[in-house]
Amino acid sequence: MNITLGSTSTHKLEAVRQACHKLGLEAIVSGVKTSSGQNEQPVGFDETFSGAFTRATSAKAQKPDGIAIGIESGIFRFGATLITLDIAVIVLLTSNGRQIVTSSEGIQFPEKFVRIAEERGFKTTTVGSVITEQLGGDSTDPHSTLTNGKVTRTRTLVDALINALQQI
Repeated sequence: MNITLGSTSTHKLEAVRQACHKLGLEAIVSGVKTSSGQNEQPVGFDETFSGAFTRATSAKAQKPDGIAIGIESGIFRFGATLITLDIAVIVLLTSNGRQIVTSSEGIQFPEKFVRIAEERGFKTTTVGSVITEQLGGDSTDPHSTLTNGKVTRTRTLVDALINALQQI
C-alpha cells in the first residue's frame, strides 16, 4: 500500500509510520510539501478541516495512486471561561474515492499563550510557537512541553490515524 501525506513534518510522517506498524500494514509512506491554505493557527472545525482536506487533496493530486492523508491541527475554544483545546483533524482519501475524517484527542492550551498568539495574529503566529518562546521546547510539539513529555504530538496523531486507517 502506498500512503502519501500532505506534509513533510517529521512528527506527522512518524505518526503515519507508527500507525501503520501498529496495525500491521505494509505501507510505503512518503510526504509531499503542501499548503493548508489556512492561517498558521487555524481556529475551529471549519478552518482545521479545510486545511486537512486541502492537504489530502493536494497529496492525492501529486501522487494519485494509493491513499492520501491530510493532517491539520487547530485550536477549538469552548465555554464561558474560555477553554482552548488543540485538536488535529485528519482527512484520509482512498484510491476508490472514499473520504474518512477523524480527529485527535485534545490537549488544553493555557489561555495566556492563546491570548498572546491571538494578539500577534493567528495569520502568522501559532500558540505552539508562543508556548515554546515562553517555556522552551519544540514549537511543533507543544504537547510534550505542556505535559513534561507524557503526551507527545506524535502519539496523539498515531491514535487518530489508527482510527482512520481502520475504516479503510
